[in-house]
Amino acid sequence: MSPETTGAFFDHLRKAEQPTGLGMRFVRRAAERILAFTELTPGGSVLEIGPGRGEFAQLCLERKLEYHAVEPNAGLAESLRSRGANVVCARVPPLPALDRKFDLVVMINVMEHMSGLEQALDTACQIRQVLNPGGKFLIHCPDYLSWRRHFFNCDFSHNYVTTRRRLDQLLVNAGYGGIRSRYMSGPYVGAAAVILAAVASHMPFGALEALFPRCPLCSRLYKLQLTLSRRVLILGHNTA
Repeated sequence: MSPETTGAFFDHLRKAEQPTGLGMRFVRRAAERILAFTELTPGGSVLEIGPGRGEFAQLCLERKLEYHAVEPNAGLAESLRSRGANVVCARVPPLPALDRKFDLVVMINVMEHMSGLEQALDTACQIRQVLNPGGKFLIHCPDYLSWRRHFFNCDFSHNYVTTRRRLDQLLVNAGYGGIRSRYMSGPYVGAAAVILAAVASHMPFGALEALFPRCPLCSRLYKLQLTLSRRVLILGHNTA
């Protein structure tokens, strides 16, 4: 991919409509759930790959964690720097050269953008090399078993099919141990997440958005359906 293309990567995300107030509360609560799941020690070091608009980054900065990021979109990277984040503008894979190791590496809604198994496995292995002993790698991404056709329809760059079982096997083959996982639906976890996701799978908003692609209301309703669709939260430890 050329430098020009890399600099504009995910421009559809940067230029998309800003989330509603309800959407921002959902995103904030989901970020809190994700961070709590990591059980990261206060003051720990974090590397986030593909932070996007920076919701998880903002939470880390507020809690005085040592936060670093790798972001392929130049505009999003600059926005994060203006908030005090340490950001390398690069596309992963490959993981760019880094001069330190981390207690936690996070990929939120990123693994599904890998081009296939080889990229996904290479990335997981490269990440283990930048983790401290006992460091953690966390993945949060759509569960294809819940999303089905929406998995590919909602984003042109979704390629690698992600499910709880496939991600567990991916981490095992990349050398991680102590793997644990759970489901999420928006900011909800546990039984509530499974029930909400089941309801979301029967919502008609995807069909409405397809029929009326320029309708802002249909677009927002479809985003709500995607927000409530089931996601996988999975974490592995660097046991080396």
